[in-house]
Amino acid sequence: MRLSFAFSSLLLCSPLNSVFAQSTDSIKKIPIANTVRSQKIDVKHQAIDIRFDWKKKQIFGTTFITLSTLTVTDKITLDAGMLTIHSISLSGGIVLPFTYDGIDKNENLQIALNRIYQPTEELTIKIDYHTNWVNESDPNNIGGSFGKGIRFFEPTSTTPLKRKQIWSSGEPESNRYWFPCHDLLSDLRTTEFTATVEKPLMVISNGELIQTIENNNGTRTFHYKTTIPYPNYLTSFVVGEYVEIIQKYKDLTLHSFGYPDEKAAIEATIIRLPDMVNFFSETTGMKFPFSSYSQVVVQDYPFPGLIGQHMAATISDNMIDDYRTHADFFYLWDGVESQAIASQWFGNLLTPKEWKDSWLNQSFSHYFDGLYADYKNGHDEFLSYYLSFDQSTMLNDWNSGYRHPIVTENYKDLTLFTSDNYSKIRGSLVLRMLRKELGEKNWWKAIKLYIKSNAFKQVTTTDFKKAVEQSSGKSMEWFFEQWLYKMGHPVFEVTKNYNQVKKQFWLKVKQLQKVDSTDEYPQVEYFKGKIEIEIDGLNKVVWLEPKAENVFTFTLSHQPKLVHFDYENTWIKEIKFEKTLDELLYQLQFDKDILGKYSAIDGIVKIANNEKTSLSDKTTIHSVFRKIILSSSYWRLRNYALSKLVSMLPTKLDKPSINMLLSLIKNDKPWVKVSALFFLGNTEDPRFADIYINALTDTSDRVINAAANALGKTKSPKAFDALIKLADKPSWKSQSLISTLNGLKELGDPRGVDFALKALANVKSPRWWLGVSVWDYPIAAAETLVRLGKADLAYPMILERFKTSVNENDINDIFSNIILLTTLADPRGQEVFDLLKNRFKEDENAMIAVNQYEQQFKKSIKKN
Repeated sequence: MRLSFAFSSLLLCSPLNSVFAQSTDSIKKIPIANTVRSQKIDVKHQAIDIRFDWKKKQIFGTTFITLSTLTVTDKITLDAGMLTIHSISLSGGIVLPFTYDGIDKNENLQIALNRIYQPTEELTIKIDYHTNWVNESDPNNIGGSFGKGIRFFEPTSTTPLKRKQIWSSGEPESNRYWFPCHDLLSDLRTTEFTATVEKPLMVISNGELIQTIENNNGTRTFHYKTTIPYPNYLTSFVVGEYVEIIQKYKDLTLHSFGYPDEKAAIEATIIRLPDMVNFFSETTGMKFPFSSYSQVVVQDYPFPGLIGQHMAATISDNMIDDYRTHADFFYLWDGVESQAIASQWFGNLLTPKEWKDSWLNQSFSHYFDGLYADYKNGHDEFLSYYLSFDQSTMLNDWNSGYRHPIVTENYKDLTLFTSDNYSKIRGSLVLRMLRKELGEKNWWKAIKLYIKSNAFKQVTTTDFKKAVEQSSGKSMEWFFEQWLYKMGHPVFEVTKNYNQVKKQFWLKVKQLQKVDSTDEYPQVEYFKGKIEIEIDGLNKVVWLEPKAENVFTFTLSHQPKLVHFDYENTWIKEIKFEKTLDELLYQLQFDKDILGKYSAIDGIVKIANNEKTSLSDKTTIHSVFRKIILSSSYWRLRNYALSKLVSMLPTKLDKPSINMLLSLIKNDKPWVKVSALFFLGNTEDPRFADIYINALTDTSDRVINAAANALGKTKSPKAFDALIKLADKPSWKSQSLISTLNGLKELGDPRGVDFALKALANVKSPRWWLGVSVWDYPIAAAETLVRLGKADLAYPMILERFKTSVNENDINDIFSNIILLTTLADPRGQEVFDLLKNRFKEDENAMIAVNQYEQQFKKSIKKN
């Protein structure tokens, strides 16, 4: 389960009667424990030399494996995935017999040695082979997927701007698909990697580039070498045409590789990279652990991607933006870059000994990425974006029924287990709770001790616990048991009361969660730990006992106006805490914690939407919301308040709200302008056309897109010419074209048909591959034609394009055209799905995509 970042609500409060509900299904058995394979050999060094057959999408390679046996033996076994093994010999030329089943199970390449070897002896074997497995794109994830092994790309007839490129995907046990190896997590080795490619292609891989040899036949050979042993799955490479941008941090060289025609944008995108290295060096107490670092962008790679390979990182090329686009998305793609850097400490400097401890990679990298966002973009940004997303993601997983402890040997699918939200997000949230539990001083002592004492070693969760206990001087067994080895979270019901005579205020906290008797994973009955409570601006820390009900008593001179349970939303939890309108309005205006303000907004909206709420109270609510929206509060909070205010208003905006929106459009930050333009645009009032036209000159393309949409909705006579003119405005990845099309779609002017058809016919404009009209101009063009009632004019063009992509057998192109055909919703399109069903009838995964697109297609036809 890979993340797709989007702004989400900050507190997910499910109805209490549905939380931890007892299932009527049969018992959910714990998956069989995945015991660690016994290590029979110790690989010291592996040298891989490869060449490429682009037409057949194959690698022809030779690998030299230097190893020693761990027992007295005359045979060894390796892992190979769908390879053809041509020959195996000792480095001296002695041919070794072998047996291989040709599939991809563990230890399936069995090699007979020439004699009995002792554990003290080293030997080097040479294996000549070629690959057979092709790592095709996943049609269910057309925006990017990992797969296993090697993915090839070349320009096609329907996508001539596609880059000629290859990249590898090895995590957790997929490198065996492109070289025979000992794919055991605990077996660390150094590597050499040599690859020969035609000019002007480059090769980027792990370690230091030792040499580049310019060959006489129009090719060149790249030779990389590592000196620090690391796990097999971190070996990676990328082939493509790149320009290299070099940055320095002290004596460390940072290499960033992007496309030659995007050099200025690469420089804009990576501007914070040295600062990230500095931040992590200081916070971990350990300087960057390797001699160099390389990051390279590639096509068809998921967001946010893997956490980084050894001394390197592979990242989606969607990360690259020009300066003004990247300025709107510092919160997004910088997180991918900083997480990849953080993984050089957590995943490379420290590597897990077993896959059950993969959270030590994923969660620590994600946690430290969040720390960098906090440091660089502000604490309110961290709380309202990073933390809120993480909290709601985990509660969504839980309430959808996807549940397991963070640390467990009992999992069905290794790839899913090592990449899901438990391994990455829940573990990060647990680290944040642990920090609050220990206190700042002990937390940072523990982190630095953990890193220093385990540097360049393999680690377990127990190793981290030891560092925590040694630094804090107290046992934390209960914490690790509660949050890592068991599953669940508390469901709190909080009530309060104040005794005026005794000057005592108490909070009653009930834990309502129930153990799910149908699930065999270990669960927590009642939770314990420190919780921070804000009372009228003062924070108090209480200890929650592991029982059904806790009562906390405070001596106060007066009844508090503001009570915020779990300050800054530290706990993974669900909560019900009823408050009056006056209390919520006060909290919205005066809570120190921005998350408390968000919570107050949600509570106020609930009251405002109650038919029993008086007109006077609703007027007060609207007034307070406008005050917050126009204040100096953080922009995300103001944006949230704006969206909620509009939802509470009658269908027609009142004059104070219109004036507020006009002020925001004129004076505010880009994302607030975007929201204001959206809501004002929904009035469809042509009086505001000039305001929208003026906004088309904004420096932010997000603002321009919102203005174009709003302008189209006015149906103003001025709109068409202004939108057509906008298409010529220089922008990154055809954003001006997208905005024009989005505006024309709303305008409904029949003159837009020819423009949309020309845009759809154009396959040579730069674009993202994100599958939505706000980011991808062909989809925007198709939607415009649908709205204008002329989709039938585009159908023959896209059908022909689809047939060409089928003949060229490019999965990305096939299903990108399916998205367009589904969008056009021409009834003739059914022939396409009949063809696909026949073509992919033996491919279960592809058939899932085909059936889903067909259902969407049929719904679109009915809708149109």
